[in-house]
Amino acid sequence: MQIKTGISTAALALSFALFSAAALCAGEEAGKSYKRSEMRVRDPFVFADKKTNFYYMHANDNSQGLKVYRSKDLENWEFLGRSFTPDSDFWGKADFWAPDMFERDGKYYVIATFSRKEKNIRTPNGTHALRGSSVLVSDKPEGPYKPLANAPITPENWMCLDATLFEEDGKLYILYCHEWIQVCDGEIIAQEISKDLKKTIGEPRLLFKASAAPWGKKNQKSMVTDAPVINRAEDGTLYMTWSTFGSDGKYHIGFAVSSNGKLFGEWKQSEHPLNNDDGGHAMVFKTFDGKTKISYHAPNSKYPERPTIRDFSVRGGKATIE
Repeated sequence: MQIKTGISTAALALSFALFSAAALCAGEEAGKSYKRSEMRVRDPFVFADKKTNFYYMHANDNSQGLKVYRSKDLENWEFLGRSFTPDSDFWGKADFWAPDMFERDGKYYVIATFSRKEKNIRTPNGTHALRGSSVLVSDKPEGPYKPLANAPITPENWMCLDATLFEEDGKLYILYCHEWIQVCDGEIIAQEISKDLKKTIGEPRLLFKASAAPWGKKNQKSMVTDAPVINRAEDGTLYMTWSTFGSDGKYHIGFAVSSNGKLFGEWKQSEHPLNNDDGGHAMVFKTFDGKTKISYHAPNSKYPERPTIRDFSVRGGKATIE
């Protein structure tokens, strides 16, 4: 039976489109530009795309997917909409976190963190839904992205987050955090991954634990590791930025240097965190004119957080945020 509503198909389509756009990201309009100081973004990963000459930033979108911005100057960001919207059968149902973006062989990839719905992972800190990371792929930096596989790339039954990529000696590795929720003293793990990014190779290998930071909070059941990202400085230093909570209760960026310049060397921690503005989840990138920048969110509070981008340098094994 047909019900006459007096509303045309075109009007219904327009209404649906407007509703979808409004639901996409409350308060943000696709095609509109925003000052960086106006944006509410956690875990801001900045990708400088030489093909389009734009900077791209993917971000969390309240468990509805991932959203994306682009910029020419790192201060004014155009909101492009959603870069990833999960299909109904996608394994991840919540916690759409920490999207890191890369380009390989003409394709664009985003590695992000997701959680299942069912709470069936028992840990010393309660029962939780499985959390892990998946690799997404697209032909365009802004997406849309699709999963390479409908499953986490991180180990089954491990609580994991904040995966990223690192390449060394012709091998590709995935770095990720084995969460404090499950192991209490959070761990940073490296594991070889296939060149097609679809499966891991070999066993997970521990790089260090949260307690290695001399300035970090010491609590037997909740020492956090977040956002491990490895880069090589111009002087050859292999270093990692990562995040945890300090003894002062604030969220901080940690800095560690590999003693032998290799992934599996001893990682020596800095005596102090790099920042004091209750910010973290950092990454380092080069601008189109060759300057080194660090991007992170601050403060760490749930609603006032903003993407912070500052000058960054590493000299003689020591880092400075300017």
